[in-house]
Amino acid sequence: MSLTVCSPQLGLAPNSILGGEVFDREILMGLAKKGVKIEIILPKNKPCDKNIKNWTVSYLPIAHFPAILANLLYIPAIFSIYRKSKFQILRVHQPQFFSTTAIIFKLFYPNVKIVATYHQFKETKFWLFSKLFNNYWDHIICDSNNVKTLIMENYKVAPSKITVVHNGVPRYLKPAKKDPTLIKKLNLKGKTVLLFMGLFIERKTPLFLLDVLSNLNRTDVVMIFWGAGSLKDKIIKKARELSLADQIRIIDPVYGLAKNKIHNLADIFVHPSIDEGFALAPLEAMACAKPIIINNDYSAKEAVENGVNGFLCKPNDLDYWVSKISRLINYSPSRDKMGLASLKKVGKEFQWKIAVPKHIQVFKSLRPNI
Repeated sequence: MSLTVCSPQLGLAPNSILGGEVFDREILMGLAKKGVKIEIILPKNKPCDKNIKNWTVSYLPIAHFPAILANLLYIPAIFSIYRKSKFQILRVHQPQFFSTTAIIFKLFYPNVKIVATYHQFKETKFWLFSKLFNNYWDHIICDSNNVKTLIMENYKVAPSKITVVHNGVPRYLKPAKKDPTLIKKLNLKGKTVLLFMGLFIERKTPLFLLDVLSNLNRTDVVMIFWGAGSLKDKIIKKARELSLADQIRIIDPVYGLAKNKIHNLADIFVHPSIDEGFALAPLEAMACAKPIIINNDYSAKEAVENGVNGFLCKPNDLDYWVSKISRLINYSPSRDKMGLASLKKVGKEFQWKIAVPKHIQVFKSLRPNI
């Protein structure tokens, strides 16, 4: 019997910059390449690569709705797909939006195993039913040991029911010399480049980096903000107020091979987020042999070993952030040594080719007859 997995999704865009969506796309593509049949359900007109072997994509009849309503809107589609494909695994990404659907389906088809995927601990909270729901799933996959520990402590879920599968990085990301065309275009010649990649939103705290840049008090340092989001105008405004307008660059998201050129412009990658699951952006920078300066929170310790491939900083501790960045700016051999440590760690721990077999192992443990 071949393995078939049904995976309802709110998004699966090829060019997404959302960590959870990237995780799902890479895992589902990897499973398909291993011969697993994937039944994907998306809202109407959502972008998705339909040319992947072993993927079948179905669409809801509506395109836009509050995410929480997915608990009801996906029920007919999942039942319909099951009647056709008899899938053995219902893979539930973001269970807060699909928990009701999954539980209703399980009442009718108890032999189908439900695997819930979490990236942040807050995704496990279901009002008054958190403990009940989190003990209901046949298995839980999370992308950090931090989230696993919190689930075990808060909901008394047995550790054997939770598997940690770390994120991976694209194979095209690798160390390279700074692109001379981009150096000229962005006026980076002779500059030390700090790079932030991610959404310009509050929990990522990009505005904090302007305070850091100001307190470095160095005109030979440039901060690149690479991404998009609601705080873009505030970043520009604050940079002007701090007389830093000529020391920042804002780059829109790019995809595929073009990402490698941007990552390799950096001398130091900075990630001051105060609320994450297991962030993809630092891993991508590590794959390009960059030292990482990151807040000592959520799952950061799983990616960065303090003093080895970067520094773990206290959130919003301006003096500490400035001191660690200054140390790396002033001593390039430390940057190089930490960058090589980052590259080694990524190669050993953070690869999609490692993550996909772990999923298959979980699925087969639930359905050993496959």
